Amino acid sequence: MTSPVDARTDAAAVTEAFALLIAGELVAFARLADDAANAPELRARITLSRMAAADLEPMAGLEEHVLGLGVDAPVLEEQTWQFRELLAEIDARTVPRDWWERLVRTYIGYGVFADLEREVVTGLSGAAGELGRSALADGSLTDVTVAMLRPAIEADPQLGARLALWGRRVVGEALGVASRLLHSRPVLARLVGIPVGTPGAADALAAVLGRLTSEHARRMKRLDLTA
Repeated sequence: MTSPVDARTDAAAVTEAFALLIAGELVAFARLADDAANAPELRARITLSRMAAADLEPMAGLEEHVLGLGVDAPVLEEQTWQFRELLAEIDARTVPRDWWERLVRTYIGYGVFADLEREVVTGLSGAAGELGRSALADGSLTDVTVAMLRPAIEADPQLGARLALWGRRVVGEALGVASRLLHSRPVLARLVGIPVGTPGAADALAAVLGRLTSEHARRMKRLDLTA
């Protein structure tokens, strides 16, 4: 594992990490807002709409911190947009057939990317590390999704079997995006502990993806679905 980046001196690393977090918040907002618009019940629409709005709240603090390091706003915006395009790939490749598949896609995609962002934030020190962890602290989506999905799965075993298969497809796409992101961004790779350009890089990447897979399995277990 590499040493934590000194947030006071490595503005480029903080900028890249926070651009990823901001992009994650934007993608989560768009996905939850879309889910809310397609929810079959009013209560679900209200709940998901509120969660979508809450996903935007950490953005101002992340942006302020980066700009306070002397980084130009267009630099942060360009990196954020690049990450947003990459993270949004999962939606283009996994088109849900119904509300249940839509909800599972959000649950899995949000979870995998949030776990990846936590891996990245562990490589930051000082105020940047604290701010990054705070931005990722809200885990309410898991509880909300489980509350919505589990009764339906328990009442319809065939639905559960279908969603388990769908979940495997979604997580495969999500892990593929995570792998491409770490391959293409050496700064982020170093933040998660991958010794870029060394013989141990492949094993370190596999270890990161293994941790993401393990966290995914725990999330699926909460739905009583096989990962």
